[in-house]
Amino acid sequence: MVLFVLNYEYALKTLYMSSNPTTSDQNISVTLPVRIGFAAIETFLKKKFIGTTISKNNAKGKASNYFKILDLNLSESQTDPYNLQLRLKLQTLTLIFHKKDIEVSVLADLRLDVETQQLYVDAYNINSSGKSWVANIVLKSILNTFIYKKIINTLSIDLLPILQEKIDLLNARLASELKASKNISIMGNAECFTITHFKIKKDKIWVLIQTKGWCVIAIEDLEV
Repeated sequence: MVLFVLNYEYALKTLYMSSNPTTSDQNISVTLPVRIGFAAIETFLKKKFIGTTISKNNAKGKASNYFKILDLNLSESQTDPYNLQLRLKLQTLTLIFHKKDIEVSVLADLRLDVETQQLYVDAYNINSSGKSWVANIVLKSILNTFIYKKIINTLSIDLLPILQEKIDLLNARLASELKASKNISIMGNAECFTITHFKIKKDKIWVLIQTKGWCVIAIEDLEV
């Protein structure tokens, strides 16, 4: 979904301008709402982590396997001050409790740094939703290290390269007159963008991109 905000002064100018604006005409303020579904992020995390073995090295450098990630799910957190919840289904790999399944919930506060244009995890908390005391014993020493180094770092995302690619695709379509409806087409270009807003709502991440550019809306038929 793309929302173009045209000011009145520019609307008057477009009555006299040609269909190929010069750089001096690039004074339209454009707001681009971008929606990122949890399903896309969850699919990415599953490909990266399902089947992963969580281990820890002892003083001699020998690795001991503790958990295997069987599944994971992402949702909006209902617990303040966190806004994101990651549920992990784990299989224990210890000799005493071999192949016992447990569930762990990771609550995270995902934020946007407007200055660096990056998503980052400001705080997180790990809870076991099962009754296994094994999980409670090794959570801090095993899971905390793994989740911090792997999952939290994965959730820290530099948005600019991703959004630049999508906006380049949008500009490619706008360059050849994008059809808004049967009798209305749009031609233009969006550039100099900045992410100004970030919010998690239900199963989606929303960001607002402020940009400047030029735009011509062509009406080919006045008939309804």
